[in-house]
Amino acid sequence: MNTSSLHRLPNLICPILGHTEIISADGGTHDTLPLKEAWGLRSGVYTPMQLVAGFAPLLNTVVFHLGDDPIGRKLARSRLLDNIAANLATDTRESTLRLNEPLDISRREIKDQATRIGKTLVKWARESEKSDDGKLVHVDLHLRSPCEGHLLTPSNVDLMFGDRSQPQLMQLFNEYMHQMVLLRDALLPFQNYQDVLIPVGRRSRGIRHLESARSLFLADLLTRHTTQRNVVNFAKALLSPDLVHSESVGYGFQYAHGTILPALLSGGPTPLHLLQYVPVRVNQDVKDVIFDYQFDDYYSAPRTEIPFGVETAASEVLRFPEEAQVGHNASLAFVDGSKVGKPSRLELRLETVNEICIAVDVGQISRGHRYSYLAKDSFIDTKAEDNASSNASTTKASSFIITHDAMSILQTTDPGLISAKNGGFHIIPAESPLIALAVLGKLYPENVVLLPKGQEINLAHKAGKEFEPKFVIWGGVQQGGLKGSF
Repeated sequence: MNTSSLHRLPNLICPILGHTEIISADGGTHDTLPLKEAWGLRSGVYTPMQLVAGFAPLLNTVVFHLGDDPIGRKLARSRLLDNIAANLATDTRESTLRLNEPLDISRREIKDQATRIGKTLVKWARESEKSDDGKLVHVDLHLRSPCEGHLLTPSNVDLMFGDRSQPQLMQLFNEYMHQMVLLRDALLPFQNYQDVLIPVGRRSRGIRHLESARSLFLADLLTRHTTQRNVVNFAKALLSPDLVHSESVGYGFQYAHGTILPALLSGGPTPLHLLQYVPVRVNQDVKDVIFDYQFDDYYSAPRTEIPFGVETAASEVLRFPEEAQVGHNASLAFVDGSKVGKPSRLELRLETVNEICIAVDVGQISRGHRYSYLAKDSFIDTKAEDNASSNASTTKASSFIITHDAMSILQTTDPGLISAKNGGFHIIPAESPLIALAVLGKLYPENVVLLPKGQEINLAHKAGKEFEPKFVIWGGVQQGGLKGSF
């Protein structure tokens, strides 16, 4: 059932042109058919918390058969959940996702995300004992769980293989460990992972159908680097597997229970690759939609010359020009594409107080942000896709700076991405976060620097690559996050 209200992404005031949907996660309650195995999940739509509760009978049955705990000893349930905490941590002997320093920015993001999710899942598991579902025990539960290499803590080796245990209990706990690890990894793409609605069928035990997609994602993470393409494809494998086989990967998608967009659009401290679940379907006519970039390959996209600016001696550009403020209304709009699985586009649409309408491709905005550099007091190169720290600028600052009006750039109607064939050091003041993001979507994403309003221009000389042209978006962003805070 749909409401008549528009959904607003949190923090950044940007409504989606679609209806907020009242979507409920039934947790499999509508599936009343007998399970094919001794344990499994019923078909339905689950929240991550409901999945943790759905895994609980595996753990509860183990604890039941271990019997009463000796006086003065830690409870078996707590010990086993401590084991899960160690499995889901990223820096323990028992870790299932060990990422060692030094880490590039993309791996750092995934490591921090894994830590957050792991702690949340264990918290839910500890709390689930208080609910009816969390107390469920299958006394006669037996199943064969293939060894996945998940380690026990030393104290739990004695618990699971000692006098209190039985042979089948290790099988049950192994399955519980694996389901929790799969869930942690499946949630890695999502900044608001706790809100994601996850469809589950009966194609495999629990969420084991994600094993192949997980292996592909982790192989790239551990041996190469994380890309937006990998993150989006892994998200599709969880929420809409049919979209994985589409010709286009895109930067986001709509599925039966919501929309997945770059988390950048939510505002606040920005991630690099993470996505945001939004309880909206922007196209009510089809279930699955891929949101694709305006230019599939930005390198081969047409180039448009930047509009004329004002050349000024660098020594005269000392503070942020107040006249850069622009009043506007903003929205996200669905553009073209009505066939199932066929790529479509989203635009950020701005309407100024002068009734000037501007449309910028959301894909190019997200790409421009990933490839940008954030000017910092202590410069660290954070180029998204190549970890090219050697690109830090060490050349002498430009004597002259060319200042451009943000609106002149946004109103450019020539096809292609804006650049400057004659080089130069270009400054684009932008008071508003949305104006700054829109400008990111218009520029060729080669050497673009984000400079917070309160910082000096000389920091921008130290950021980015050492060649020209260099484009500095001054304002609209603050320090924070991996690539600024909008």
